[in-house]
Amino acid sequence: MNARLAPAVIALAAGAGVVAHAGILPEFLLQLRDPNVLGGALYAELLRTFGYAFVLSLCGVLTAGTILLAAWRTRLRGASDWHGVLAALLVLLCMTGRAGISLDPIGWACCAAFCMLLDRDDEASPVNALAVLALWAVVQGGATLGALLALISLANGATRKRLLFAGSALVLGVLQVHAAPWQAYGAHLLYLDALLHGSERDLLWGNGITTGALGFAAILIVAAWYGVRRRARPADAITFFVMFALTLVDARNLPYFGIAAAPIVADALASFYVGARAVPAGSVRQNLVTFLACAVAFTAMVTATEPKVVIWPQAPGQPALLMKILARDERAHRVLCTRPRWCDGAHAVFARITPLVDDRGALATPVARRAQIDASNATGNWRNELRRAGVDAVIAQHDDSIVALLTSTGWRESASDGSRVLLQAGAMP
Repeated sequence: MNARLAPAVIALAAGAGVVAHAGILPEFLLQLRDPNVLGGALYAELLRTFGYAFVLSLCGVLTAGTILLAAWRTRLRGASDWHGVLAALLVLLCMTGRAGISLDPIGWACCAAFCMLLDRDDEASPVNALAVLALWAVVQGGATLGALLALISLANGATRKRLLFAGSALVLGVLQVHAAPWQAYGAHLLYLDALLHGSERDLLWGNGITTGALGFAAILIVAAWYGVRRRARPADAITFFVMFALTLVDARNLPYFGIAAAPIVADALASFYVGARAVPAGSVRQNLVTFLACAVAFTAMVTATEPKVVIWPQAPGQPALLMKILARDERAHRVLCTRPRWCDGAHAVFARITPLVDDRGALATPVARRAQIDASNATGNWRNELRRAGVDAVIAQHDDSIVALLTSTGWRESASDGSRVLLQAGAMP
């Protein structure tokens, strides 16, 4: 296979994979209603106008575009086509676990474009990078990450132009977090809210060996063997280790680690085997036009071959059935989920259901977090804590200890979805 075509084939496979197998991410219900960004409103309007298949194909196109940008960034550093293929594969592995319907693909594409522009040293690139960062901030809320990468780029030389650019990026990043809750869905603060006591973190190895974890390990192996820094590019090493640390904090940062770090390690590998470096002959604008033409054809084909559906499917792993049953009696309920993520977005969909702790929705009070932790582990004075918090419904796994403890004191099982049960205080069997 021609190495120049390989990244395009990888990107096409990624886009097709998103359309064929990806679903809706659990936090998307919150993203749709996040008042800080316009991405949710944009997706909702596209759903009403063109249908679910169009939105799904759009996410596939953005995912494919991110892979191509990472490969092109590697080539612009003077690495060979095959090193661009390596970067594309590494990015694909890192993104696989998060592929689906969410605002993430917008952030990925913006991050890849922003990193590519950071590597360039011409007059137009800083202006273009700020334009990308502004779009990223308005649509997906990733200006904080962009500002961090811009500040790190100063390690390559704090010229007046770079200082002005980094200062402008920092202003956009500060504006992004102008009001609480900062982590309406996490991207605003790089998922650092996962460090809060009681929050639920996505761990790299939490679900065993995944494709994302393999991509992470592959990048580390290449970096350990060939390094992460070229001469006159100390910012590469800082970027690598900062994104590495953010990924360890929460695995939702893994795609951004791949986007930022894969071209760096592929370039470091090339420095051992490529003698005379040469940049590709084509321009970014020409490749962009070609990509947009292919994206339009791909989206049109998917939309035309699928029936128009104007509702969002339920995210996998969420107890939608139990929530619907709880909302039927039209009374207000305060619900505790033993895994806080199960309650994500519940209040946005069911107005009468208020979660005790909504893991990604907003900052819960310390009292609520303590009650959730004590009740989930059946420790401390958890019964009184639930009573004071006004909890009248609990969603838990069948074999959780709290199920047996509550049923022994008058709570009744109202419903089950096969793996979880809905318990209500004083409910009739």
